[in-house]
Amino acid sequence: MVFPALSRSARSAAAAIAAALLASMLVAVAAPASASVAPTTAVVDPAHAGVADRLPVALSDAVAVAAESPAEPPEGTAPVSGIVHFPVGVDLTKGRTVVAAYATNADTSSPLAAAPVAADGSYTFWAPVGDIVLAVLSERRAVFDIGGASAGGSSPDDIRVLDADGLEFSPTLARSALITGAVSAPVSIAGQKVVAVVYPAGGAEGLAVAANYVADGGAYAVGGLPAGDYRLAFVSAAAGAASEWWNDAPSFAKARSIRLGEAQVATADVTLAALGILDTSIPKISGTTTVGQTLTAATGAWTPGATLTYQWYADGAAIAKATAASLKLPAAVAGKKITVRVTGKKAGFGTKSETSAATAAVRRPLTAPVPTITGTTTVGQKLTVKPGTWTTGTRLAYQWYIGGVAVAKATAASFTLPASATLKTVTVVVTGTKSGYATASKQSKATAVVKGILKASTPKIKGSTVVGSRLTVSTGTWTSGTTLTYQWYANGTAIKRATGSSLVVTAAMVKKNITVRVTGTKSGYVTAAKTSAKTGAVSYPSRTTPVSTWNCPAWAPIKGNASSMIFHVPSGQYYSRTKPEECFSSEGAAIKAGYRKSKR
Repeated sequence: MVFPALSRSARSAAAAIAAALLASMLVAVAAPASASVAPTTAVVDPAHAGVADRLPVALSDAVAVAAESPAEPPEGTAPVSGIVHFPVGVDLTKGRTVVAAYATNADTSSPLAAAPVAADGSYTFWAPVGDIVLAVLSERRAVFDIGGASAGGSSPDDIRVLDADGLEFSPTLARSALITGAVSAPVSIAGQKVVAVVYPAGGAEGLAVAANYVADGGAYAVGGLPAGDYRLAFVSAAAGAASEWWNDAPSFAKARSIRLGEAQVATADVTLAALGILDTSIPKISGTTTVGQTLTAATGAWTPGATLTYQWYADGAAIAKATAASLKLPAAVAGKKITVRVTGKKAGFGTKSETSAATAAVRRPLTAPVPTITGTTTVGQKLTVKPGTWTTGTRLAYQWYIGGVAVAKATAASFTLPASATLKTVTVVVTGTKSGYATASKQSKATAVVKGILKASTPKIKGSTVVGSRLTVSTGTWTSGTTLTYQWYANGTAIKRATGSSLVVTAAMVKKNITVRVTGTKSGYVTAAKTSAKTGAVSYPSRTTPVSTWNCPAWAPIKGNASSMIFHVPSGQYYSRTKPEECFSSEGAAIKAGYRKSKR
């Protein structure tokens, strides 16, 4: 029988103990919810694989103490002996009975002494002298247990005084009802822990009143039951055999009742349905193993219709409340490896679990600000990165990019802009590393488009600097597509409206040096200007044409008469009456031209 000491006076207390014990065990107390319920497949200690190992706690503990009883009485003890009287008709070839002594108000897990009851009902053991509580505990027999803490607590009437002369205790057990039968399964259940669990038919689904193991051969017996209506479940931890309500009922509410009279023996045989085997896959974890990041479990393919549940672990220890398909990594798991266990359940199938491979150790996140770039975005200028404040102890590395392409060997905190950056933007990526932390990289915003430097030549002035001549500029080679503009200067002063590529030399420029500045412009380039070398001083020509019929220009007052090859000076007698054909700036110029001076 399953309850320690199910006396009539303590049945309700024992039922509560049973429910509490069942709730803490491998197999659920509330029993199968449908006609074919998948049992748990959790790994358990072979000695405690199901509820039947735990419900008869008093009996099991007492048997263990009895097995260690000394051959000689210990000091301070006295004998307790007697004959246990069984009701007529109880089959004593099956099951076992133990008499145990407890300290007052002790629980059933700590008997002071115990002894098995022999076939003739006799027993003897030595217990400490003083107040004790005695109990008679039976398993698989149609009797009620009596007395002791196992009956739900001891009362003053249960306390007995053991003195040095010893104590005789010869109780008579009352006959109980018994449910017995045979369990068949599609697989061998030997050593597989199948449990018969009894519930009051009119009680709560989760409140069991008795339970016991099914023997390896399939036989079971649950005793210690008063008259009444009961519902019976078989909870299986056997691989390949399903749990069920007797007989094939879909739920507690629809389970068939078994009515027991006083001391009645009822037989209930059952055939357990076969459990299907779930198809499973090893889960895989995806995501970044850094505190604050989210990992996700990819379950792979399982049997269709299987309900999957999750449990995440850090270094093998379950993470509290981490039972979803994803996990946001908390700071508490830093430095630990993460796994996830996926458990699949489906009616008619054995529950199965699969555990993922462990991730790398979880790293802490670095404090990583976005870097900024300072400097002038012009070819040939130097840019500098300001990385911001990172986690103390972080080692920083740099990589510069032009137009999104990494620049070879550009791995310093500053970068001189090459010509290849013209018309492109520049960025820099700062990467931080620190032991125990996740490597972090931050990219700056792109700079403004880099301006190029125009290829520009110094202009040259061609032509004579004699008044009336035309000067032209030779610009040389500039960057293709450059637009050129001009400004001419006389002694460094801009000449009004002199903005073409040539210049007519005027009298106003005499004795002045001429220069020209060429300015080049092109979209995306820095404007460039180049100024020519200055010319020699502007001078008048040695000869020129008259400005009118009678007059020469003021700067060339010598009148030449080509028909006579005679020139006249302003002080000469015939100067005013001479119509010049050529004018000369000096007498020397006229003589050089082949003229002779007038004698008057």
